[in-house]
Amino acid sequence: MSSPSPAASYRPVSALCTRLDLRAVADLVGQVSDQHDASGTGGSLASLACSVTVGRLPGGVVVTVRADVGAPDSGRLMYEGLRQVQQGSGPVTELTGLGATAYTYTDEATGLTVVTYDANLYLTVTAAPLRPGADLPGDLTGGLRAAAISALDALRA
Repeated sequence: MSSPSPAASYRPVSALCTRLDLRAVADLVGQVSDQHDASGTGGSLASLACSVTVGRLPGGVVVTVRADVGAPDSGRLMYEGLRQVQQGSGPVTELTGLGATAYTYTDEATGLTVVTYDANLYLTVTAAPLRPGADLPGDLTGGLRAAAISALDALRA
């Protein structure tokens, strides 16, 4: 489900990589290969990370999904604080129908990133080229959006 719900709540899951829909990214750059999951907790925050290689050189990308699950409304606090920083660094583009609110931006060092929050979840999905300095595919935002939706679905309590 991609629209926000006042009763939405999220919880950590094991093997986040296996729950992501990366078909739209794979359609652009090639087959999904290496997948690595990591997780950790600190206080009331659980952090999950998934890194996936999609495609091969020269046009492949590494997709990284990071989910921070915390106390109620913690996602909004993280989102608002980091969004202010990002807006000061460069342009952001609003995305609709993804979590409570979402945006995307491109950073030359880290690639294309989709950022969203919903209730107690702060989520980022980033694609960086396998070959430093390579151009990213044109409709990669759509693929990352689909990956973000699948992450929201997988983490929904």
